[in-house]
Amino acid sequence: MTIRFTLRQLTFFAETARSGGIAPAARQLNVSAAAIASGIDKLEAITGLTLFDRFPAQGMRLTREGTAFMAEAEALLTRAEALGKSAADLANGATGSIHIGTHFAIAQKIVLPAVLAFRESHPSIRIEVFEDDYPSLVGALDAGDVDALVVFDQGFDPGRHAVETLVALPPLVLLSASHPLAGSASVELEHLAAIPYIAVSRAGPGPSYLSMLQAAGLQPEVPFSSQSRELVQAYVGKGLGYTLVGFPPEKNVTVEGDAVIARPLSKDIGHFNVVIARSCDVTGRHLVDAFLDACRIQTSKL
Repeated sequence: MTIRFTLRQLTFFAETARSGGIAPAARQLNVSAAAIASGIDKLEAITGLTLFDRFPAQGMRLTREGTAFMAEAEALLTRAEALGKSAADLANGATGSIHIGTHFAIAQKIVLPAVLAFRESHPSIRIEVFEDDYPSLVGALDAGDVDALVVFDQGFDPGRHAVETLVALPPLVLLSASHPLAGSASVELEHLAAIPYIAVSRAGPGPSYLSMLQAAGLQPEVPFSSQSRELVQAYVGKGLGYTLVGFPPEKNVTVEGDAVIARPLSKDIGHFNVVIARSCDVTGRHLVDAFLDACRIQTSKL
């Protein structure tokens, strides 16, 4: 069904009913009496209702139909006012929601601190953070399910994605704190040759830390692999080998409570970029831009 009357006509009608006549309603709304009269006439013609009994020199009184219609009109006007306020709040960033996709390590080091800082100035904004593997996150970005990604760059399509590098992270060697190499300020690549490598299973099209090692001439034994970074780090904590990480575990302790230590490589074998990625097809939103600024600030503190 097509709605043919307007909120303006309803406003004229409701104010006339409250004021008892067209002239006082016109003064209250600061419009001409002719505009009010025309609006009410059109409303009656559209609805097929006689809304007022008109008494010359005595004003106007709602009919029984008008009284019933008035109750509905006031409810609609109240809802329209609330909708207008909600739209204004969304426009100026007072309310709304943000959906960010990320990886566990980046969530801990960048996104979570950014959430806490952002909520100090935007306490009413709901922030949803999604952690998943790289292909799933890119799929969510393309589908519009997330507003932006803060991830390790494993290969974006420049035709679909706008990408900004936040920081380039050289890999760190993660070892059990009891390992002999843990006492070194940095680790020589050749010293890792005889140590098993615990791999995070590849979950994207780009290079992995293992492929970086292989490109540098190291061919380590890989006795364990997992898609869970926490499980990989737990294996390292148990002394089963080493792995490469962009960020060491929080407080250098694994989920099993074992002490680990992160040491830089003495040789440059490459790096991973932590990036912000957004869809080229989506216009920037003020709230998302403000949150990503918080991520940039947190990155600068690393």
